[in-house]
Amino acid sequence: MDQAAPKNLQDDFENLFENTMAGNLVVSPGGVVLRANSRLASWLGRSAQDLAGKRLSDLLSVGGSIYLETHLAPMLRMQGEFEEIMLEMRHSDGGKIPVLMNGFEQRDAAGQPLFLRLTIIRASNRLTYEQNLRKAGKQAREALATVEGTLLDERETAALREQFIAVLGHDLRNPLAAIDGGMRAIARSPLNEQQERIVSLVAATVKRMSGLIDDIMDFARGRLGGGIPVRLSETDLSAVLLQVVNEISGARPGRRIEADVELPLPIMCDGPKLAQLTSNLLANAVAHGSPDGPITITARSTAAGFELSVANTGEPIQADAVERLFLPFTRVADGGKQGLGLGLYIASEIAKAHGGRLRVVSDDTRTVFTLEVPT
Repeated sequence: MDQAAPKNLQDDFENLFENTMAGNLVVSPGGVVLRANSRLASWLGRSAQDLAGKRLSDLLSVGGSIYLETHLAPMLRMQGEFEEIMLEMRHSDGGKIPVLMNGFEQRDAAGQPLFLRLTIIRASNRLTYEQNLRKAGKQAREALATVEGTLLDERETAALREQFIAVLGHDLRNPLAAIDGGMRAIARSPLNEQQERIVSLVAATVKRMSGLIDDIMDFARGRLGGGIPVRLSETDLSAVLLQVVNEISGARPGRRIEADVELPLPIMCDGPKLAQLTSNLLANAVAHGSPDGPITITARSTAAGFELSVANTGEPIQADAVERLFLPFTRVADGGKQGLGLGLYIASEIAKAHGGRLRVVSDDTRTVFTLEVPT
């Protein structure tokens, strides 16, 4: 009788997980779907087996994916749960399904997350839901289309675009700066262990959101302003690249980054933008490369200009993914990685702004991103 009880409990759990009017998901701390019930799978036009192994963010709309990264993930870390969040999920045919999502993060005795349980209810009516960033983008496109239809002077149009980007940066950065300043002031006061953890978490979230704002502004410049602007000057690019390597190595001391930089003469380029490009490529290599393999950055002067490459070992990028790699909001299918998927797009735009190009070669041996810039 005692031996049968655990089996009955397991049967009850399986029955509750599968035979319910709600969709159920079990997700790893890294955002990978571990298990889905057939109810949710049918809503999304997939099988439960097909959902296992996919990223949670890839099952959401673009707006939902951004909201997950900037709001829900920090909320889970602080509160361990969320209730009745309106999101849109992606159907296999490309359609969107409005849902209400509830989440609970299961943790071990040390407070470390084990997995996330999600209960999803399909909305019976189409509810109006616009995530702030997505709504702002739509309004900006509509306003820009109206203005461009009436302005004949290209200089006025360019000035309006620059004003939009400046306002975007001001309106998003100022509240974030206020939060950052407040957290710094609090951090100077005596804090208990829980308060220190919360302050550290908020500081990390502010840093991540600041990076997202930088990416969004570069994306806006690239799409609205005819490309990312660059300021060319004679630059000691070797020093710039080695500084980026030191920063990434300091942030990830467990990863081996080998630099082979030979640029004896100054290069006519935008140093800060190429530093951003290099940082994006190294961050991509750290995120997707083999944890035990080295990351190599190489820079050389060539007869036509200069060449910069970042290489890492690990699983190759699939051929169909390579074709989309430099498009905005595109990420390699890797379960534990987060972000908006703008890093490689922005790196490619910076390359174009220098009159060059960014290409990738990936096989079973290694993955290499190469920047070629003429001088």
